[in-house]
Amino acid sequence: MALRKHSVDLALSLTVLTWGVSPSLFKFALEEMDPFAFTYVRFLFITALAVFILWLRGRRRGHTRRVERRDVLPLIISGLSGYSIYQLFYIVGLNLTTVFGSALLVATVPLFSAILLALFRTERVSLLQWLGILLAFVGVALFLFAAGGQTQHAGADSHVTPSTMIIGDVLSLGAALSFALYGITNKKLGARYSPAELMCYTLIIGTLALSPIGVPALFHQNWALVTWRAWAVMGYAVVFPIYISYTIWNWAIMQRGVGYVTLYNYLTPILGGIGSFLILGEQFSAGQLVGAAVVLSGLLLARRGVTSRAKKEAAEAAAADNALGTAAAGAPVLLAAGPEGGALAERDKKADGQQ
Repeated sequence: MALRKHSVDLALSLTVLTWGVSPSLFKFALEEMDPFAFTYVRFLFITALAVFILWLRGRRRGHTRRVERRDVLPLIISGLSGYSIYQLFYIVGLNLTTVFGSALLVATVPLFSAILLALFRTERVSLLQWLGILLAFVGVALFLFAAGGQTQHAGADSHVTPSTMIIGDVLSLGAALSFALYGITNKKLGARYSPAELMCYTLIIGTLALSPIGVPALFHQNWALVTWRAWAVMGYAVVFPIYISYTIWNWAIMQRGVGYVTLYNYLTPILGGIGSFLILGEQFSAGQLVGAAVVLSGLLLARRGVTSRAKKEAAEAAAADNALGTAAAGAPVLLAAGPEGGALAERDKKADGQQ
């Protein structure tokens, strides 16, 4: 029972653990493969997997849901924001900056989610959340400034320079914004489509959008230089960070909402930093660590705002239920005092007079 109660939290914890470790592993593949070629081959395999799973599911159940006309545009937005735009910005940004920087800035997804939720009026954003958002963005600015002055980095990032890090960090922020839009869009789509259907339809859209960049990259890639290690990373990248993790993410959004689920992005920079230190031996400047601390402080403050708002809404809902219960209990009395009640009283008077 306890395991079932915390199943969403356990699943999300495994998801962010996967996302935290993945960038360090991707660095090994990017040493041998062009970022666009790596991304496109990865998505070709993932889309093939999604189509096969949906076909297998339809064969077992006898049908799959057809795409409704009203969902065409949201599905396109979901496919572009969650896969093509997000993945391009993410993988190129990762290639131009450090693993720690990429993980930290992509973790601002909750901040962008809160902004979009407020703009679209999908969920209410409390004052405490906004304070956390502002504090976190100050931290992002500090981090970018510190990254521009960093002159040393270690391990597999020998090609990264201060100038490329600025570009990589900006692209990582763009990836965070794109993924925030993906989550909000899927909140409504997830109510009408199963996880297998949603993954398949959006992956097809995202992979098609990547084709103009991905196909030329396939021909320019020197595949003779790709070793078994890069292909092993590719196999991992196909199954875990996208198909399984995105399926869990969309399912969790339906269970707990966008505001709650995106809070788990807060763990990604911490896990990413630990992974980059252990796997790649990355070194961090003091300014970057200060910026990271400020960002995480803002994220935790925003999380407290979400928690407080959830408790307030729960209390309001309980009060509304109590009011409805009281009204329902008093309904017979009100009916007796109404027109029918008056007629009954008049009939009783006449009956008493006749007696």
